[in-house]
Amino acid sequence: MARAESLISNDRRCYVCGTTVNLHVHHIFGGINRRTSDQEGCWCYLCAYHHNMSDEGVHFDHELDLKLKRECQEIWERSHTRDEWYRKFGKSYL
Repeated sequence: MARAESLISNDRRCYVCGTTVNLHVHHIFGGINRRTSDQEGCWCYLCAYHHNMSDEGVHFDHELDLKLKRECQEIWERSHTRDEWYRKFGKSYL
């Protein structure tokens, strides 16, 4: 299945710092929810530094990870219910 447009930004630049160099697609809800993240638009572009190549990357910085999860859920819930969210992702971050 094709990846849906990102809920938080479709700009091909790092969502954190704005660079357009060495971009990675970050699935905001990974693991067992990776495919659902793709289908629901819960992803964004991050540079390698802010993705997984430094201590400030989302995979190592709990605050950045939680910020992206909360922001994405808030946007998603503008057109869906919290119950639908739980059925899709199993946990609320708000």
